[in-house]
Amino acid sequence: MPGVRKFNFWTFMYASFICIAMLAGMNFLQAYILDVNLELPKDEQGFATGILATYTELIAIILIIPFGVLADRIGRRPLVIAGILICGLGYALFPMATSLNELIIYRVIFAVGVAILSAQIPTVGNDYTTERSRGRLFGFSGVMNGLGVIFMSAGLAQIPGLLEPRGFEPVAAGLVMFMVAAVLCGLSAIIFRVGLQGGGPREAAETIRPPVKETLLAGARAARNPRIVLSYLAAFAGRSDNAIKGLFVSVWVLQVAPDAGISPPQAFAHAGKLMGLMGAVTLVWMPLFGFMLDRLNRVTGMAVAMLLAAVGYCSMGFISSPLDNAVLPFFVLLAIGQGSAIIASVTLLGQEASAAERGTIVATNAWFGAVGILVATLLGGYLFDAIGPAAPFVMLGLFQIVVFVFAVFVRRSSPGLISATGSK
Repeated sequence: MPGVRKFNFWTFMYASFICIAMLAGMNFLQAYILDVNLELPKDEQGFATGILATYTELIAIILIIPFGVLADRIGRRPLVIAGILICGLGYALFPMATSLNELIIYRVIFAVGVAILSAQIPTVGNDYTTERSRGRLFGFSGVMNGLGVIFMSAGLAQIPGLLEPRGFEPVAAGLVMFMVAAVLCGLSAIIFRVGLQGGGPREAAETIRPPVKETLLAGARAARNPRIVLSYLAAFAGRSDNAIKGLFVSVWVLQVAPDAGISPPQAFAHAGKLMGLMGAVTLVWMPLFGFMLDRLNRVTGMAVAMLLAAVGYCSMGFISSPLDNAVLPFFVLLAIGQGSAIIASVTLLGQEASAAERGTIVATNAWFGAVGILVATLLGGYLFDAIGPAAPFVMLGLFQIVVFVFAVFVRRSSPGLISATGSK
């Protein structure tokens, strides 16, 4: 967009890298605290994982839309800085927990940062790009998301496994891992202050701001548009995809590790490699899918994304042990589907949301994502313990089939722009 400098663009790309690393990373790394620090029994870890995620999403449901309204008033940069600093505080406190209740308190603190960042990062991306390249921008930000996941899983998650042979106790090794994450959050706040554009988008500055009460309802008013409703439903599915993947892959690996004769740090390192593989897949797939989104009707792109997601998540039902290298292609399918759903949702929303209310509408989209995570983690945690580790993934795959059917209906009845060129 006019007025956005290359330095602003690359700072946004860094934000896409570090923020997804920290948000998804907590879901992944907390399994170490449950298993090593708190020594929870294996048959209780799925429930505890779901409870921690539940509190996170309850905070997001309460705060995410007010933060979106605030972003439309004061700009995105102050909120992004505050969000990453609060996440850093959460990382610093997490390894200090001595009970599940204490861990919940620290997770609530972290959740405030999640509520800010989960809406602000896609809002900044939509502020910075023109319509004709929106898919490509989010495709390449998806690359940075993938690098962030790799960084956390193949980098930070390997710290305990590297320190244990050097004489560190497992608890001390975990402390180092979390403190490194906290320091990185602090450094990122400085980068955001220098590199992100101040204020809101230029086109929003040229319009009259509605009253705060009216702005709060912008997301609900936008639901008159069936394409925005589709984006909301895809966010419900897409963000819960990311949470389920981050929450339950590591717990799954840690549960089957004793039967394979693997220690918790070694198992955690293997889980990190799985997450790293999925992150690497997004490095290749996301730009290709973003390029495709800029040449398709956005609703068509959404239907394709949800079909891919459904295939990826339902395929988890064929896995007996994630430690078996033969199942790696299923995790590749999982990464393709999950990444496609997320960028298709934010790209369609950016096309349809007005600049003056974009922060609030994107926050509403993220609110639906938070509700999706809440439902998926509560029900997923129960299914994980009651049926098996693959059950939460298959559950989401079935819901994605429903969203795919709705996307086909919207494409036939209300297609919107045929392509990113703006033609009807």
